[in-house]
Amino acid sequence: MGNKLSSEWIYKYYKGLEEYNIENHGLIIMQNGETVFEEYAEPYSQDIPHTLFSVTKSIVSTAAGFAIDEGLFTLDSKIIDFFPEYTPCKSDQWDSLTVRSVLTMQSNKEFTFLQDMRGNYTEMFMKAPFRKKGGFLYSNNDAHVVAALVQKTSGMNLVDYLTPRLFKPLGIDTPFWETNSIGECIGGTGGHFKLRDLAKICQCYADGGKYNGKQVIPEFWTREATKIQVLFKDDGKIKEGYGYLFWIKNDIFSMTGMFGQLISYIPEHNAVIVTMNCCIDEGNNSRLAEEVLIKAFSEESDPQWDKKLREYLESRKLKLESCNNIPKIPTNKTFYITRFSDLRAKIMFPQGLINRSLTCSFAKRPKENMNELSFELNESTLVMKWKEDEDTIVVNCALDGKPQLSECKIKGYQYKIWSYGFMKDGKFTAVIKPLNTLSTQYFTFDFKENQVKISCTGTPSFIEFIKKNAGGADFFNTHPKIQSFSMGFLEKFLKSTEKPIKFIAR
Repeated sequence: MGNKLSSEWIYKYYKGLEEYNIENHGLIIMQNGETVFEEYAEPYSQDIPHTLFSVTKSIVSTAAGFAIDEGLFTLDSKIIDFFPEYTPCKSDQWDSLTVRSVLTMQSNKEFTFLQDMRGNYTEMFMKAPFRKKGGFLYSNNDAHVVAALVQKTSGMNLVDYLTPRLFKPLGIDTPFWETNSIGECIGGTGGHFKLRDLAKICQCYADGGKYNGKQVIPEFWTREATKIQVLFKDDGKIKEGYGYLFWIKNDIFSMTGMFGQLISYIPEHNAVIVTMNCCIDEGNNSRLAEEVLIKAFSEESDPQWDKKLREYLESRKLKLESCNNIPKIPTNKTFYITRFSDLRAKIMFPQGLINRSLTCSFAKRPKENMNELSFELNESTLVMKWKEDEDTIVVNCALDGKPQLSECKIKGYQYKIWSYGFMKDGKFTAVIKPLNTLSTQYFTFDFKENQVKISCTGTPSFIEFIKKNAGGADFFNTHPKIQSFSMGFLEKFLKSTEKPIKFIAR
């Protein structure tokens, strides 16, 4: 099988993303172990790690494969035997709750995605009651227990455990991985990896665990983890289910994460695709990959479509206008958040650089609102500075139409910040992209004498994502009767965070 790729269908894939308002950050296509297409939308690049959501679960699965291969536990080991320090709920179901159960999302434990990951997720799991109705229930808790089990039995957190076994053999830089209050790497989300890293991991699974001719991932695990263990559908046309923290559909296995993160191996074409998108509409995001992008392997390209694709990719390069009127911003003052605004903003997600409504799973997020704001202004840059807990945030906001990069550390992780600004209706808006995340923040500053009001909105909208994709009580709780109340409660609070926050100079 030789490498061939049709630029027509790659072009149509990109145009489909545009049609459904899906923001693309990067795309990698590999075939026969070679990278045949790699492209990033400005300002993202191959060198910037991206925060992962449930894609993280498949990497946790890989850690479990190593641990089982090394005899630390088995698929049939009982979870209750490993965590005697926690008081479990009373139930006769504990004898049947095994490592296999949590790897296949069949613990039968009650779970809500709104649990705070800063806490002790394993303790929450042990105390949570069992559901009356068993079967598959997608759960961050199940995945986290796998991560906690690896740490408990190996004496190392996931990063330390996987570095000599997976990351170094594949040439992956030691990743940042969000941890909870007791130092456990979060199992359901929170890994930060480059797209190339994910392509390597997926390709290693496709090659039976080998990389450059050397066995890396245990071969048996690459087969078992990516084989259907829980069958959802088999009508002769579509066969889909769940493996060990992998999704499987018609022999294609995938690592997926919310907001459009998709890494898949397509055996028919011996191909790996890595699509890092930012979207609300996950259905169309998946469909475009499954029905449009996949056609790129079935047809030869031609010069006409090669040219169209080149022109399209060139057109994606940002062309921003400069800020026509330099804003009148006091540069010799420090602004402090008012008590009322501070209390209101803290109720749900404290206001800060990272969109809090999108990082509901961010284990170590700042607990304090942005405060102690100050500004420096020159011809081409507005330098904004503030505090979030113990961290100082400095953002260089370009005024000349050429966005600038800044770097700042938040809760131990170094973020790359891309920003520019413009004036509209007498107010200054800073467009800020923390490039390690999928979000874009829009801060609008309204200055009046010794005060400033700041309005902040972020994309994508977490509440809109829930409405579009969660679609049921499982996201909030396993009891449908409280779904409506939960949704209404969350929506009110998320909207309240978008109201202006007032700061006073003193």
